[in-house]
Amino acid sequence: MKVIALVLVGLLCVSAETQTRSPGQLLVDHINSLILSIRNEQTEHDDIYTVQQRECGDELGFRKKEVQDAVDALTRATEHKGRAQAAHASATADLIRVKTYQQILEDQVEFITTRRNDRAANFNKKVQNINTSLSLIDGAEQIVNEFANSSASFLQVTKHFNNMFLQATKAGNAGEYAPLLSVLVELSGDGNVSVDNINRIRQLLNELREKLQAALSQLTDNENTQIEVFQARKNRVQDVITLLVNVQGQLTAYIAQLQATITKEEDIINSATSKRIRNQNLLNYASDMCNAFNTEYSDSTGARRKEVELLTKLRTFVEQRVEEFNQYGGDPTDVFASYAKQGPAQAAEAQFLQLRANLRSRK
Repeated sequence: MKVIALVLVGLLCVSAETQTRSPGQLLVDHINSLILSIRNEQTEHDDIYTVQQRECGDELGFRKKEVQDAVDALTRATEHKGRAQAAHASATADLIRVKTYQQILEDQVEFITTRRNDRAANFNKKVQNINTSLSLIDGAEQIVNEFANSSASFLQVTKHFNNMFLQATKAGNAGEYAPLLSVLVELSGDGNVSVDNINRIRQLLNELREKLQAALSQLTDNENTQIEVFQARKNRVQDVITLLVNVQGQLTAYIAQLQATITKEEDIINSATSKRIRNQNLLNYASDMCNAFNTEYSDSTGARRKEVELLTKLRTFVEQRVEEFNQYGGDPTDVFASYAKQGPAQAAEAQFLQLRANLRSRK
């Protein structure tokens, strides 16, 4: 038996107190009750749908804002990271250049220091040669005096002067001894040792001493000047090296700061990415849920509207045949079947009402 017929049976099998109304009138009352029930159900659904729409709006708005906030944070962090990486690369290149410059300057200091040490060693050697020559000159004067007093032989004189010539050759100034050598050769030729010859030797020795002392003074002055030039140049280079060392420290600290910034921005990027994905998934879920709410509301509202329309038609049909339905008495099945026989459209409407009745009986 059709469910709608069962509903009608329940209404038509009334107690004695309701027998004052005819079966047709009771059927109309029941149809009106169903229409009112459907409209009440629609009102409740409208209220629920209004709440759903408000909550959907809040949720979708919140999730969209969370997604946009994450995108904005991701964009900012990516830009900050890019700038930090560019600065890091530039600072690292600068640090390499500074270290290269420092090494060049340190090599230069090492070079000029080595050259200065070599020149100092050469100076000391020259000073030693000059002092040795001066000492030999002092010895030569003494032996010449002894030779003049006949307390020293000519052989002793020539032997001492030979040492002087050897030292002069070693020192590279043998040419300065040429006049003295000429006098000694003259003495060895005639063996005549005159006072003039002795005085001439003494004069030449004195001239040699003055030349050597002047050379020593000039050599010392040059050495002092070279030391001053070297020290000034070294100091300037050392000042630049000190500056470069300070710059290295600053660049190293700056690079470390940039690396910390890069790491921080990477953390923000990871966090923002996770936040964007999480909220985008929640947004998609909320959107699907809200779409389901909309679909359910639209389908349910349409079904109720059609149900009310059909019930209204059925009520009209019943009202037009009240006397006929009164004759059916307590058998509403014949009434329902009578409506279905009106045509294919009415049969379909009867089937729809039965389906809706089945759904309602399960609630």
